[in-house]
Amino acid sequence: MRSHVASHPITTIEYFMNPRPVPRNAFSLLELIVIITIVAILLAISIPVVRDMRSLSRRSNCDQNLSRLVMACQAYADNFKHLPSGTLTTSAQVFQNGNLADTSPAETLSILSLPEGYHHNWISSLLRYLDREALYDSIDFEVGVSAPANDAVRETSLAFLRCPASIGEQIPNTTSYAGMHASQAEPIGVNNDGLLMLNRWIALSDIADGTAYTILLGEKLSPPEHDLGWMSGTRSSLRNAGTAINESVSSDVFEDPHYVGGLGSLHAGGASVGMADGAVKFLQDSIDPAVFQAMVNREDN
Repeated sequence: MRSHVASHPITTIEYFMNPRPVPRNAFSLLELIVIITIVAILLAISIPVVRDMRSLSRRSNCDQNLSRLVMACQAYADNFKHLPSGTLTTSAQVFQNGNLADTSPAETLSILSLPEGYHHNWISSLLRYLDREALYDSIDFEVGVSAPANDAVRETSLAFLRCPASIGEQIPNTTSYAGMHASQAEPIGVNNDGLLMLNRWIALSDIADGTAYTILLGEKLSPPEHDLGWMSGTRSSLRNAGTAINESVSSDVFEDPHYVGGLGSLHAGGASVGMADGAVKFLQDSIDPAVFQAMVNREDN
């Protein structure tokens, strides 16, 4: 006689103790929409944050470059008791003991932003204070910057001379930093009122406004086709406060070799400057022009 167990319905308790999984083959449409929405929101939040962090990092690295250059200027001044000359030329009169050697016309006391000319500049003077003594020793100071004897040095790319934000916008052997030669828009000459001008060496003690209030260096931008490189003591490494920070100018103005130009950067809202006391500040491009010019003039009190 066969025995058998009679089947009986599953009770509620048995169901919860031994649940039977319900197979699922895919997300529902609603779940997909929710997931996509969450991902989109996270991306919308994170992308600007990442962009801002990168921008701040580039600006921080740029300020470090500027600080390094200002400190090199101070080391030079400690050694020689004055700042380096902004640029040098044999075609303009040299100031001696604060007086011009003769009464030559003003036209002979300024330079043009052209490859022709002696034009050794403040950056070359600082190389020994920037751990580039071998590069300094390679410069032939008997001839001009653009002479074949200086080709190798002139084409050298120096990372500390280039703002990380401008890499890709300029040719490798240029500088993102310029010495301030004047508070007004004028040619680079011996009569400029800045700190780094033609054929003159300014002592820090001669800065009437005080080193903490006077701009020594600042960021610059140039069309690559008009930039003569970091070694050239022209508008390629010198600027003035006659043009507002980040002011848009036509590239045609660079066809005029008398034109120098002002400060500018690819940082949003302004540009960094190095003060004569070693401090680095970020100046808004909305700064009052009169205030900006006063910060460049070494003796306007």
